[in-house]
Amino acid sequence: KFILKIVMRIMALDIGEKNIGVAISDKLNILAIPHSIEKNDENFIEKISRLIEEKDIRKIIVGIPYNLKGKAGYQANKTFDFTQKLKEKIKVEIDYLDERFSTKISKNNLFQSKKAANAPVDKYAAAIILENYLNNEKYNIEKNK
Repeated sequence: KFILKIVMRIMALDIGEKNIGVAISDKLNILAIPHSIEKNDENFIEKISRLIEEKDIRKIIVGIPYNLKGKAGYQANKTFDFTQKLKEKIKVEIDYLDERFSTKISKNNLFQSKKAANAPVDKYAAAIILENYLNNEKYNIEKNK
């Protein structure tokens, strides 16, 4: 028998100084879909709350920009601070994922697809974060069978 299990949608955030990239999974958690680039301002939490409800998001993955030694530096700590404010306002599980190189990878992908080299990459970086998370989850499920 083949049983189709609708799980939950997962959102990934690539938090930057000015912008926040947003990606959302499909309902089966197979695809990581770039969604939008939002301004990192006082309206972000309100916007993201609406999107969480609209898209039936059950979990948020936040990319943490650890340094090359795997330690939390200035930007990672700012991301943790931002996420703490987010946790106070929304009631969705939040998890973290190392996002080193996600922006660089998304820029390379855009360049290879012949899109503008200076195109905003935030939502694509968020999609890479989400794709990595989904792949890790799939691997963990397979490994534990």
